[in-house]
Amino acid sequence: MLWKTTLLQFAALSSVHANTIATSNHARSDQLRWGACDVDDPSLQCANLTVPMDYTDPDSDATIQLHLLKVPAVRTPKKGSILFNFGGPGLEARHSLAGLSKRILALTGGDYDLIAHDPRGVAKTFTASCFNTSEERMAGPYAAMSSVADPEDRLALSTLWGASLALGNACYDYPSFQDKGPNLGTVFTARDLMQIVDAVEGDGLLRYWGLSYGTALGATVAAMFPDRIDRMILDSVVNPHQFYNYYDTEIWADADMVFSSFIKECLKAPEHCGFSHRNSTAFDIEKDIYNMIDSLKTEALAAGDQVVDSAIVRSFIRFSLYSPSSYSYLSRALDLLLSNNAAGFMEIYNENLAEGFLATVAQDESAFAIPCSDKIAPQQTFTELGEIFTELNGESRLLGSSGSGLAMICANWRFQAKERYTGNFESKTKHPLLVIGNRYDSATALRCAQNVTASFEDSVLVEHGGFGHGSWSQGSACTSKIIRSYFAEGTLPEYGTICEPDYGPFEPKTIDDVLKDIGFMDGE
Repeated sequence: MLWKTTLLQFAALSSVHANTIATSNHARSDQLRWGACDVDDPSLQCANLTVPMDYTDPDSDATIQLHLLKVPAVRTPKKGSILFNFGGPGLEARHSLAGLSKRILALTGGDYDLIAHDPRGVAKTFTASCFNTSEERMAGPYAAMSSVADPEDRLALSTLWGASLALGNACYDYPSFQDKGPNLGTVFTARDLMQIVDAVEGDGLLRYWGLSYGTALGATVAAMFPDRIDRMILDSVVNPHQFYNYYDTEIWADADMVFSSFIKECLKAPEHCGFSHRNSTAFDIEKDIYNMIDSLKTEALAAGDQVVDSAIVRSFIRFSLYSPSSYSYLSRALDLLLSNNAAGFMEIYNENLAEGFLATVAQDESAFAIPCSDKIAPQQTFTELGEIFTELNGESRLLGSSGSGLAMICANWRFQAKERYTGNFESKTKHPLLVIGNRYDSATALRCAQNVTASFEDSVLVEHGGFGHGSWSQGSACTSKIIRSYFAEGTLPEYGTICEPDYGPFEPKTIDDVLKDIGFMDGE
């Protein structure tokens, strides 16, 4: 990783006891006014749903509007709706669903409506913004927050600390954020999800697919409302225990192994691999890259008016490892840098990462405001955070330090969510959860998926043997069939199921090719 008959009851109960809330008198979908969307596909439909701004205050009449997008089912009889959250937090879920509609219809069978909303704080929904313009945002503390600092680099860490403190102060002092800050938590978003269920489902049951941060949201709603879970997939899993009660360290546990495996797979596909001309082993190339990154910590390179330092290289590696479709250009860029061609590296960086990533970051503060308002972290001062920096680096030498910035922002965040989930996620849902974890996911380690599976009774983990962030990153007929069967019949695979991808990480294929091969998606 990525909506009022019962509202007073919601507000009166803590999240731990939310499963006792009545589920009768559900509003039906014909009460939502579905109409045209602000997307190119005319078959898609949109609607707005009004929900309370603050579920803990039954006397308040303040509301917010959730913006919903629906991909209508293409088969009859229709079985209901599946709700989605694609992660982040901060991703615009509506536009993500619009762009992925054909793929998801194929995976889910086509007989469900697919619905996504931009959660509170995201995009135009109760926007979590602390600055007047994107230019003001990027000129302020964000300029320093883009850095990556190692535990021994006290100067860089101190700069990051100052930037995170400035960001926390900017949000605390921003007038419109006073109401928004305490009302952005994941529990409120979970309640929003159930409001959507009440508006679109006659049976009051949730069918849901969450990815990355969407798994923290999914685990929360499953623990709060276990008797209302009909189907739920958690894919590319965040550890929800750490999400609420600690800093996010476990997610990085596989990053170094993934990077090593990336180099090995690269050399197996010389026609797509930037390292193929080198007469070197994967071990030697990896060693050279680490040495190069270390050298850039003390002697950065210039590429015209741009600086190439350790932080920008590791950020480039971090986001490129999300998808195997990026692996070829990642290998070319690193190969250029190994030859001291900083200009060539920055050309690939600017073409493939900088504009899209910075444009996303520059939109709002949801990526910080949501997790930091949820989190009760034990270390709060710069000195106390030292052990967290060390722990992050211990999880991943390459990418663990990428978590330092978020840890510092959360330590300096001055808003707490009005309602947090305080349970242990040990719950038995109406229907068991399907959990999917990638073996080679540098952003959410497989260990996180194993921990969540152990929490929810009778849930089953599929180990997807692919690279990238989420099971869609490298397609597998095995995994795709399990997903289709789960939504169609509620069928769960055997415990210990492992699904391998149908093609290599450097092959120019996608999961859509797999879906066409197995007859789930029409060829074009």
